[in-house]
Amino acid sequence: MNKKKYIIGILIAVIVIGIAVAAIIKTPLFKKEKTAEEKLLEKPGKTLLYFSPHQDDEMLTEGIDIAVSIENGYDVHVILCTDGSICNVKEKLNNGKHCKSCNTDHNYIVTTEEFIQSRDSEFIGSCLALGVKRENINIEETRMVDGSETVEGTKEIIKKYLELFGKNCTVCAVFPNDPEVQHRDHNALGLAATELKDEGVIKNLYLFEEPYNLEKVSRGDREEPNIYYASDEIMTKLQKAVDEYHKWDSENGRYAVGYHSAGERMENVLSEKALYYHIYE
Repeated sequence: MNKKKYIIGILIAVIVIGIAVAAIIKTPLFKKEKTAEEKLLEKPGKTLLYFSPHQDDEMLTEGIDIAVSIENGYDVHVILCTDGSICNVKEKLNNGKHCKSCNTDHNYIVTTEEFIQSRDSEFIGSCLALGVKRENINIEETRMVDGSETVEGTKEIIKKYLELFGKNCTVCAVFPNDPEVQHRDHNALGLAATELKDEGVIKNLYLFEEPYNLEKVSRGDREEPNIYYASDEIMTKLQKAVDEYHKWDSENGRYAVGYHSAGERMENVLSEKALYYHIYE
């Protein structure tokens, strides 16, 4: 009888210990750390705010992530921070030369306002091609003039949209890289986002590196980016976004500005299929 009680006691002890061990394993202390790719695909919350310095950066630098996030069911909003008015394509359109890209002679006098409108149309078309809802495409009313984006001005834009959509939204922007190589507007956006993260205004921050600058920058103490390779399905959407920047319809104010400006970069994005990113939680 005592032997039977002893065996039962041991069995109960084993069960209790087993339950305790199982509970401990399930605690965060023993939870398996997510990989960078898992964190990229499983962002916190459901609303993502992508800030783009110019018309085409949403596709060149953030496009793969925008398309993937929409596929994964996130509520994606894209915000344009400058007017894109300072671009040498405006002068190229009236240089009298024949353009193989658009198969026409460049004899077009385009006002600054018409030029901005053309670029905005490309931006909207690109976002739609990536899967962004039209009502989620934001051309910021207080956007800065191209080439004059400031850290403080950009911080105000970011805070505006965090107030609008909720402070727990995940913010996505351009990584602030070597200022000797990077466009000043891109650098200002990245610095604004990182400062707001340090100040506790941004809770979760994802920053993306321009693929065309990777080999040009002096890395210094800046960390190397993680790399994600997109599926063919996602790249089909990127191709459609590029097509929007290649669209020529001068009678309706479409001058393929993006492709004239960064056509080679766009083709490289399509061939490399790579997204370069950093995560700050």
